[in-house]
This record gives sequence, C-alpha cells and structure tokens, in this order.
Amino acid sequence: MKEKESLPSYNESIEQDQPPPPVGSQPLYFSNLSPQGWSFVINNAFFGGRYTIFVSKDASDKWNVFKKNNTPEVKDLQAQGYGIPLLKGICPLNPFTTKFLTFKRYLPTADHPFDVEKDHYEFCVVNVNQHFGYKTFIFHFRPDPEQRKLDFELMVFMHSGLPIVDYIYKGEKHRWIDETAGHGFRMQWQVKFGFKHCVLSENQPSLTDNWDGVNHKLNKSPNPLIEGTIATLFSMSSRWSSRFPKNEYYGEGRGVFGEAEPFFKLGHAELNVDDIYNQSASVDYESIFSVNQDVLVDVCVATVLKRQRDIDEESRHHSSSGGGP
Repeated sequence: MKEKESLPSYNESIEQDQPPPPVGSQPLYFSNLSPQGWSFVINNAFFGGRYTIFVSKDASDKWNVFKKNNTPEVKDLQAQGYGIPLLKGICPLNPFTTKFLTFKRYLPTADHPFDVEKDHYEFCVVNVNQHFGYKTFIFHFRPDPEQRKLDFELMVFMHSGLPIVDYIYKGEKHRWIDETAGHGFRMQWQVKFGFKHCVLSENQPSLTDNWDGVNHKLNKSPNPLIEGTIATLFSMSSRWSSRFPKNEYYGEGRGVFGEAEPFFKLGHAELNVDDIYNQSASVDYESIFSVNQDVLVDVCVATVLKRQRDIDEESRHHSSSGGGP
C-alpha cells in the first residue's frame, strides 16, 4: 500500500524569483515514478477531432514505422499487441449533442494482419451533463461486445470551482486533482497541465457523498466540497484561490497525467499508471494485452480530462482573439 499522496515538492520549494529548473528529455512532473506500470501517450490528430492512445511512446513510434514496413515479423508483433494503438477517442461532429467522446478499442487477432480500420469495437461512449457547480460525465463501458451483461456505467463528477474530479469505481472513492494552478507549477515552464490520480479513504469528503448511486445529479445534503459554490463561481478572487490543490484533497497515489510544453517536442499528453496489483516481473507493458479493465478505465477518464482541457484552452484562445478566427 502506497502512502497518502501529498502536495508535490515543487509546490513547496519553488520561489517566485527562482529560474525554471534545467530541461531534460522529459518534464520533472513525470520524475520519481514507479518503474512498474504504464506510460501511456495520448496523441491529438493533426486536424483535431480524435485522439489515438498508445501504451507508450515506443509503441507510438513503432506504429509509425510498422505502417510502412508490413513484413511477416511486423505482422507477428502486431498480433501480439506490439506497436499498435490501444484506443481511439472520437469527438462528436454535432456541437449540440450531449455525447462527449466515443472510444474504440483495438483488438488484433492471429487470423489476419492487423487492420486499423476494422480490428476494433465500440468500447465506451461518454456523455456530459452540465449542472450548477459541476459537470457529470457518464461513461457507458462495454468490456466485451459478445457479453453485454458485463456492460457498466461510471458517473464522474467534475467540480466547477475546486480542482477535483470524483467518482466511485468498484466501491472505492477515486479522485483526479488538477494541480495546474498550484503554487510553483507554472514556474516549472515544463507542463501545460497536470493531474494526480488518487484513491481516497472512506472518511474523506467527496462529491460522490452526495450521489444516490444511480442518477447523474448530486443531492443537496451538506458537503464541505459543495458549500460556498456560489461565492466561488461568481467571485474572481475566490475562483482563482479555489483552484489551488490542498493537502486534504489527496489520497493514495495511483497515477500522474499531464502534457509537456511544446519545446520538449514530445507532441503528446502522458499518463503514468502504477501497476499496484501485479506481483510478476514478467509482464510486458509494451503490449496492449497487458492493460486490464481497471487501467482502461483510468485511460478513458484521463482522455476525457484531456479533451476538456483542450476545449477550455480553445475557448480562452478564442476569447483573447476577440472572437475572431
């Protein structure tokens, strides 16, 4: 069991007059991570509208090479889950729909060479509902297209004022904490945005404390995370200060998600997930077959957070340009 997550060290040590730390091949935000797990990459399509997700940067690089070199060796590697996408996230064309994102899951077979246009199925559809003070993302998962009894839903609640995203999965309280507004985060000049994924203890306050387990709305029972929402949303000073991550928000760390600044030339968002349950040293994290359902849920949630950040950034750019093209 990992210790409870605390405020990142850079939030405590970086002073306003200090220069940014030296730049390596990867942001410091992704340093000190567990060697046992995945480092997913989420690539934006050049013209927007979709995301392609790989188990690693190496898998993404292999995919670019394999597409031009379809040898028997390549076909064999792809059938084993190497050098192919894990998921594709498709954005809706209709701007007025509640549909937010659709995930296609790739599944290669040994029967024929991997076909990126055919070897996938609809794994998850995400809808979004806007409420006062929060958004609800409704994930409709289909783990196995041949066994519809395994389908399940996940309700994810994003606070409009506080930097928290809460949900319950398999009886545990999960939370993603947006650290982007944290003291010292921007002074790094390395990551455009950053989230920490935690599992809370039973007695930690969560937005899900006001969820009935069925509907996409929260009830109005007393909750310290909901009280004062009106003041937070309508006061500029309160809105800014409320975005700071606090120690009390954190729990047991499970993963880190962020997107490097352009000068790193990585060209993708990265999600690092600890493999906390596996005790075997033989797991090959470069194959898509190493990714279990729990981790697929993490990846889908992170990609939704990524798309919401992209929408927010586009909206800010549009506003700053005076609404012009």
